[in-house]
Amino acid sequence: MSRHPFMEESAQRHIDEVRSVVGVAACALVSSDGRILGKHFPEGDLTSSLFAAMCATILASAEAACGSVDVERPFLVAVASADATILIVSVGEAALIAAVIDKSADLPTVQRQLLDIAVGIGEVA
Repeated sequence: MSRHPFMEESAQRHIDEVRSVVGVAACALVSSDGRILGKHFPEGDLTSSLFAAMCATILASAEAACGSVDVERPFLVAVASADATILIVSVGEAALIAAVIDKSADLPTVQRQLLDIAVGIGEVA
């Protein structure tokens, strides 16, 4: 098994930083192949692995779609529903942040904060 650039301690520190963003209800730091590196799921752990794998798949699909029309790699993908938004933020090629955002949150502010966090994580990875 290959070693990932995120150590358990640093992954949890990054998760704590994401959790501190107002409006984040659940989140995970996920490797580009869908493995959970760190997470916070307040309602249990039953679906966190599936959530991580699907978010990695969504980002990979968005990258493929962009590539097919000669558009640069996406840095953020938003999945909006009536009761929440899932934000998937690229952390370079190695990882991503996946966060469930409460519908009452100020989405543009949350997006900016998560993008800043992703840049910070990318600089130390």
